[in-house]
Amino acid sequence: MKRNHSKQSRSEKKTSGNKFDKIYYVVITILVFILLALLTYVFIIRDNDSNQISKNISPNTERNSKPGQDTSKENEQTPTEDAQKESEDAIQEKTSEADSEDPEAEESPTEEKNDSEVSNVEEAESDDPLVERAYTGKWAPIGTEQSGEHVTNFNEGSQDRVEINQAVTSVTGLDSGNIIEWWIAGDGPNRVEATVSNENKTEVYRVYLQFIKEKGWQPTRVEELSKVPAEYQ
Repeated sequence: MKRNHSKQSRSEKKTSGNKFDKIYYVVITILVFILLALLTYVFIIRDNDSNQISKNISPNTERNSKPGQDTSKENEQTPTEDAQKESEDAIQEKTSEADSEDPEAEESPTEEKNDSEVSNVEEAESDDPLVERAYTGKWAPIGTEQSGEHVTNFNEGSQDRVEINQAVTSVTGLDSGNIIEWWIAGDGPNRVEATVSNENKTEVYRVYLQFIKEKGWQPTRVEELSKVPAEYQ
């Protein structure tokens, strides 16, 4: 009986030892797999971080390089702009010197403009105290839609009144929409005297016109008045 009992205890010990060894190896194997998984995860994360850092650095490098390039271009253009500015300043200084040497330089453009609008402009005299300046010239007829024998129609809105208004505004420079016709009357056969002004009455003119057959009304004399004559107001 004692021998059977000892044999049974030995077999039980051997069986329990084998189970412990199996559990031990299984645990070790699991730990190895976990360690390998952790190492793999760490290396993958590190590679991703390094790639992300390189991507972030490259755009910043490009952004920093572009302003440098623009700055170099601006630096290259600066001497040209400075030279151009200096030349403009020199031209302006010469113009200022020329104007200071010629006191009548400021008035000449206006006179040249008036002379260019007509040909053979001549100053004229006048006994009327309201006349500040009078001049005659060979202005071109304004053109007409009328044909045949001409008899002036002074009625407002007539073709003659429309064409007279066009001729007057062309020689005085007044705006046809900003004009007051104070007096339109005959001054002989196919001749008219027109006194007009702007709405503010700051520019007043007396214009003499004649009708040229098939060509229309032609200004012949212009008088610049100091004010609207009292008899027309």
